[in-house]
Amino acid sequence: MKKFKFLYQMKLDFSIDATNHSYTLKCIPQSDIRQQLHHIEMELLPSMSYQEAMDSFGNAYIFGRYIPPHNEFKIQVSGEVDTGLQPYLIEEKPQNVGMFRIQTPCTTPGTAIQTFFEENYVRGSNPLNCAIDLMHKLYNVFTYETGSTRVESTAEEAMAQGKGVCQDYSHIMLSLCRKAGIPARYVVGMLEGEGASHAWIEIYQDGKWYGLDPTNNLVVDDIHMKISHGRDYKDCAINKGLLCGGGYQKQSVIVVMEELLQ
Repeated sequence: MKKFKFLYQMKLDFSIDATNHSYTLKCIPQSDIRQQLHHIEMELLPSMSYQEAMDSFGNAYIFGRYIPPHNEFKIQVSGEVDTGLQPYLIEEKPQNVGMFRIQTPCTTPGTAIQTFFEENYVRGSNPLNCAIDLMHKLYNVFTYETGSTRVESTAEEAMAQGKGVCQDYSHIMLSLCRKAGIPARYVVGMLEGEGASHAWIEIYQDGKWYGLDPTNNLVVDDIHMKISHGRDYKDCAINKGLLCGGGYQKQSVIVVMEELLQ
C-alpha cells in the first residue's frame, strides 16, 4: 500500500473567445476497495458552479455550462489517496459484465490482431493467466512511440503498424482478451512518474476485476490510481463539451503523484 498526494490539471486555451460552453469532466479518482480517496479539492477556471453525477459505469463526473466569453478553461483536482489496498475490484452487478465481452469499433480485430492472436493465444488455467500471457507477448512485439497514432486510431490500425501509445496498447489488449472470451474493460488513471494521464485494462475473473498495464508489462499495483473505466477510451474521455467560437484549441494536461511516506 502507498499514500499519494496527487494533482490532475487539464487546461484548454482558445485562440479566440469561446461562449456558451457546456462541459462534462471525468477526472475524479475512484474511491473503492482498491484505493481510498481523501481530502479532494476541485477548482474550475473561470470560476463557476457545477453539478456532480455518476455515469452508467459508476464513474464520477462533473458537468455545467459557462456562457460569458472566455479564452481559457481549466479544471484542477487534488487530494490524497491510499493505493494498493486490494489487488482487485469486486463486481457488484455481474449482470453488467456481458457488455465487456463485446468488441467496439475501437477494438474490432482485423488481419493484424487476428494473426497475432492465432500465433500467440494459449488457453490457460484461468482468464487472468491467459491475459497476462498475451500481455507479455504483446509487449515483446509492440513499440511505444508518441505521435505514431491519433486519438481516433483503432486497435487494428495500431497493431498493423506495430507501434503506439498507452491507449493503443490498451485497445489491442481489449481486442485480444475479448477474442479469448475474457470480459475486459478500458481504464483511465494516473501512474506514478508518468506526468500525464495513463490507460490500462481490467479483466474479469470469478466476480473480480484485475488490472493489467500492457504499456509497462505490469500487473496493476500501488503505483496506479484509477479514475474511470468503460468499454473503450470513448467512455472514459476526460473532457467532453460543446461551445460557440473558441477558434483553435490547445489542450495541456499535468499529472503529479507524490508519495507521502508513512
